[in-house]
Amino acid sequence: MRLVLLAALIAVQATCSGNCNTNQGGAPSHHLVFTGPAAGTLSQANADCRNYVDATQLNVLLTGTLDGKSLTFNIQVNQGYKGAGSYPIGTLLDGAANLRLQVGTYVGSSGSNAGTLTIKSDGKSGELDSDLSDGEHVNGTFACTEVVKA
Repeated sequence: MRLVLLAALIAVQATCSGNCNTNQGGAPSHHLVFTGPAAGTLSQANADCRNYVDATQLNVLLTGTLDGKSLTFNIQVNQGYKGAGSYPIGTLLDGAANLRLQVGTYVGSSGSNAGTLTIKSDGKSGELDSDLSDGEHVNGTFACTEVVKA
């Protein structure tokens, strides 16, 4: 019986190719590494993901904890969102994607030419690598269970 369970586990792991973006409960997981004033790794968070179709906007709001402190992290493409692909990260005024992070007393956001956001072909997950204010940096992956069309 143990051999059958082991074989089934190996088969499931093989289908993920090393990264399924889910935790054991099936909910999407994240792997965002923050360095700077708000250092830590975010691996679990609630994700509220919305695509404002008429305005061609995407908003991903992650809430959880980082190093025991409340975290709110917003990833937003303000205009020109077209689904899978790469988007430059900058400021709201740049017309680019932008980021805003609040952890404990730290509040930071992306500046001009801060990095890159990539939305994967599933339209529900992505990667980012970006600088934020005050020497903060974020790098890693995020995922949504669903993206609500609004």
